[in-house]
Amino acid sequence: MSSTSSLAGRKLVLSTLLETDHYESLIKDLTCTKCHKYMKPPIRLCVEGHSICGPCYAKSYQCHICKNEFSQIRSAVLESLANKMLFPCTNNGCPKHATLPNLEKHGAHCQYRIIGCFMSRVYGECTWEGRAGDWMDHCFAEHKQKVTDLPFITVKDKWDAKRTEPVINYFLLRCYEKVFNVYQIYDKRGGRMMWTVLVNDDNAVRFYFEVDLFLPNMPSKRIVYRRPCKSEKDADFLEHTQNVYIPVENVFSMLDESECMNFIVRIGEVDNLPLLETPTESESLILLQNEDKPMAD
Repeated sequence: MSSTSSLAGRKLVLSTLLETDHYESLIKDLTCTKCHKYMKPPIRLCVEGHSICGPCYAKSYQCHICKNEFSQIRSAVLESLANKMLFPCTNNGCPKHATLPNLEKHGAHCQYRIIGCFMSRVYGECTWEGRAGDWMDHCFAEHKQKVTDLPFITVKDKWDAKRTEPVINYFLLRCYEKVFNVYQIYDKRGGRMMWTVLVNDDNAVRFYFEVDLFLPNMPSKRIVYRRPCKSEKDADFLEHTQNVYIPVENVFSMLDESECMNFIVRIGEVDNLPLLETPTESESLILLQNEDKPMAD
């Protein structure tokens, strides 16, 4: 039997096992009867042997089932099972099974979790709610001006001096089999405009983004910045020095006759960037040396 067919066979056996009543009863035994969440070590016991998860134990004075006090004993058997079991994702319809640490990581990005439309946080009005995996289809149907299947998006935005929210614009670019989140933020206190791009990829730096400010009728006046993309898991992405920052006065100097800002955000792969050739000394060389020189009389 080939390794491929052997692997497929093991997956079939595992899938069958996960669907049995026996396995479901084990999951039930490893579910806290107070908060109804999966129990992970430490698992505590009352003097009658009823189990409870660590967070509920920390907030309880007595067993919620028999009303007796808790013992100082932890259940070694339940904790051993909890470390080995493949728990099902609690989001309705999701087929994922994993150990508790991996399931916690999965939960934040599960395509079956219920979310609201993030566009409403920036632009307001949208009341959509549904599975995370359906959100992009919703955006392409209801927010067509702010999403694209291309690796770039061109924006013409009327400057509004009365804006109070820091996030001015939010766009989605679906390319390279990824979804890129583009944020344009106005840091009024710092006197600067910021752009950053997040992607759901642990190795986000393999992608870069460019912000290209231009005046449509003046090709000689242009500002272009290139920076690496960042992972959605980067909690401090707004504080990252790798974002594009442009002083507001420079942005104002790029407003067209209708007081609009014109810019393009491009996404690219670092591996496909052409390497710039270094000029030879015969072509261009300026050497500045700060050597002490005798002062003239």
